[in-house]
Amino acid sequence: MERRIDCCRFCNIFDKIYNYEIDKPFACNEQFMAVASIGAMVEGWTLIIPQKHQLSMKLCYNEMAFKSLVNKIIPVMIEKYGSLIAFEHGSNKDGSLTSCGTNHAHLHLVPFYDQGTLLSSYRPRMKWDTSHSSEIAEKVKNNEYLFYYNLKTSIEWNNPQGQLHILKEPVSQFFRHFIAFYLGRSGESNYREFPFLKNAEKTRETLAYANALN
Repeated sequence: MERRIDCCRFCNIFDKIYNYEIDKPFACNEQFMAVASIGAMVEGWTLIIPQKHQLSMKLCYNEMAFKSLVNKIIPVMIEKYGSLIAFEHGSNKDGSLTSCGTNHAHLHLVPFYDQGTLLSSYRPRMKWDTSHSSEIAEKVKNNEYLFYYNLKTSIEWNNPQGQLHILKEPVSQFFRHFIAFYLGRSGESNYREFPFLKNAEKTRETLAYANALN
């Protein structure tokens, strides 16, 4: 899929066209970049974004460039913020609700301590399968999906075994709603209405400095 610089915010970032100062990547390599996320309900909320314009991360998880960047960032984030979770809203078509308004793949890394309860309230109604990240593409095929990984026992991305749900219909900002609920900020989960730019600014400043020292 070709890059569409005229209408894709993430493609623009790769070309150094920024809507916000926080859009400037604080870490990158030839294929991926790490940026502070708008809508960050907590400081440290980070996005890992592929340079290639594509709708989901399912084909990225086995790429060495992806692992190299993520494994540089995760230890720094854990040192600065503590426990992390990772999640993706895996879209399949432009304009899908699942993409949360961004038609370019991205993985969320979020400072959050999960004791295993984040998905528990939905388990009776949703089928979650244990899945290695390397298995996602084969399992979901052309379906949209949700992927979640709790990093509480790991400081690296090494084909992690997370939770995978294949969507029957699109869903918007699924994990954001859960995080907002657990933070007591249920009314502030929509990143367009609540961009939390101050948190994003602190994230970029902290992680840009920390990564410069590594």
